[in-house]
Amino acid sequence: MRVLFLIFGVLYLLSTVPPARSFIYIDECPSEYYNCRMKCNADEHAIRYCDDWTICCKLKYIEIEKQKRGR
Repeated sequence: MRVLFLIFGVLYLLSTVPPARSFIYIDECPSEYYNCRMKCNADEHAIRYCDDWTICCKLKYIEIEKQKRGR
């Protein structure tokens, strides 16, 4: 009987705990240094996938510094 309660308890916990990062994970590219495209440029690196399975590309830190100095 205890084993049955243990199994039901574990199943209950698994059903109530939300999947990891489900409520904090953002599927879009958030700022001006991010772009969704099929292939990243040479001055970018891939971060994650966007909604339509394109790649979220971020400018490399060196390129961001060059843009800030140029302003």
